[in-house]
Amino acid sequence: MYYFNYTYLGMDVPTVILLMLIYSFIGWIYESTVFSLAEQGKFMNRGCFIGPYCPIYGVACMFSLYLLNGITSGFKIVLIAGLVVSAIEYITSVVLEKLFHARYWDYSYFPLNINGRVSVISGIFFGLAVLLLIRVIHPASLHLVLKLSYGKRFYLSLSAIIVFFLDAVFTTVSMCNLNRKCKELYDAWDRYVEKGLDKLNAKKDNLDKFIVVEKGKNIVVKLKGVNKKFVDLETRYLKTFPEFKSTKYSAVIEKMKMVITHKSPDDIEIEHGVDKIFSEISGVDSNDKIDGNNLE
Repeated sequence: MYYFNYTYLGMDVPTVILLMLIYSFIGWIYESTVFSLAEQGKFMNRGCFIGPYCPIYGVACMFSLYLLNGITSGFKIVLIAGLVVSAIEYITSVVLEKLFHARYWDYSYFPLNINGRVSVISGIFFGLAVLLLIRVIHPASLHLVLKLSYGKRFYLSLSAIIVFFLDAVFTTVSMCNLNRKCKELYDAWDRYVEKGLDKLNAKKDNLDKFIVVEKGKNIVVKLKGVNKKFVDLETRYLKTFPEFKSTKYSAVIEKMKMVITHKSPDDIEIEHGVDKIFSEISGVDSNDKIDGNNLE
């Protein structure tokens, strides 16, 4: 049996990995039950990944345990943990937006928020959660994990890493496919209008049929003869993250969300949808007069 010499807070690597998995699972339970019931009135799989875990919770918990090691004051724990977890949440939001051109959560409706990525209210909540982690959850979880032999911890942690890696690959591919298909729709529209700049105003006015159809678990988007099918794995984020927003393809994404949540008929035209697509592609305000000079 191979033993790791490195330790983290006196814990060996397999133990740390298993604890991160436990805390990621607890985070997923919270997101899928308490948070989902409060926001949507029903249970939902709120994880970014396919499996039942939210890795950001595991990372935040282990980092907080390291940073707060030796601190006993409840007030200091809540204050420092709230700041640390909020920083992790903010960085994660920025990284996800840069990678996938999307925002998975939005605290804009909370008072004292920063760019909708974090807020004082969420920071206080996470600070209290870390206090509960340090006082109750971590001691109990560590006791449970250490009941297993090192060999069992090693193979369980190795299996968890493999499963998570495969999950991360599928999740990344599905998000890339979602963006790629949206881009292809936008490119098809762009090619259509570029055929004649002198007739761009007329073409823009005629592009009024942008249809989203729900077929089973799949979504089909139709734009001027171009059809794109989005499978369930690619659109599940739109179901589980009501605040999910695309920073590049919002016209398509928002209408898909409406159809998925059945807020509109299956076949529906986007109101002012083409204008929004035009603005996102060209950077020209839809209310402005469009001519060749605008597009240079």
